[in-house]
Amino acid sequence: MKYLESLRNKTIKDTIALSTKKERDKTGLFVLEGERLVSEIDDPDSIEYIIVSESYDGEIPNTKNAYLVSDELFAHLSDTVHPQGILAVCHKLKYNIDTAFLSQNPLFVILENLQDPGNLGTIIRTADAAGADAVFLSKGTVDLYNPKVVRSTMGSLFHLPIYTGIDVAEIIYECKKHNIYTLAAHLAGVGTPYAAKLYAPSAILIGNEASGLTPETATMADELVRIPMPGKAESMNASVAAAILIYEAVRQRLSEV
Repeated sequence: MKYLESLRNKTIKDTIALSTKKERDKTGLFVLEGERLVSEIDDPDSIEYIIVSESYDGEIPNTKNAYLVSDELFAHLSDTVHPQGILAVCHKLKYNIDTAFLSQNPLFVILENLQDPGNLGTIIRTADAAGADAVFLSKGTVDLYNPKVVRSTMGSLFHLPIYTGIDVAEIIYECKKHNIYTLAAHLAGVGTPYAAKLYAPSAILIGNEASGLTPETATMADELVRIPMPGKAESMNASVAAAILIYEAVRQRLSEV
């Protein structure tokens, strides 16, 4: 294992540069930090290289490129307050969008213009837990490979297809072609999600934290629903709203079994 000593080392500088979306887009690489996230990597060929600190004593994935650095230098690479001493630089995940529509009874989550990394990561993790078939992210959504998003997915990033930079109108059109019911959480909704047909092939639409779905997207949805809020709050966190709708789909599907 090669020892890297300086912040001026090219590998170190390249790793630090991946904290920016511009560099991630340019290189097609992103950083996974922490023992749990690194352990979720199921394809060793997706790893460009591994960096571990001198004090790290855990398992290291089998990869041809692994580097050792001092704890002090690793702290410069880390995006966390308490570094665990291991990170992997990986190639971005790629999926064929056509395969998303092959499931017999798909459950999709379509996110439009979400901006909060924690919300995005939480929704991906919830979709994974619910057995969703795919998550679609619009062009205006926070970068999937933002370190905070990656961390908040808790490994779910690797468990289901996530399509980035999509045109929401095109995906809704494809859903209609495949008889997939599109349901949007919206303040203008009349019915509740509990009466919606989420036991059938479905796509759940969630919009921006502040402004919700764009009017164009809301108009395209098959149904707008409103989550009951008998309390005094005027709105609900996007990831909570998504979880309620996703798990209503799970409840209905389990009831159908």
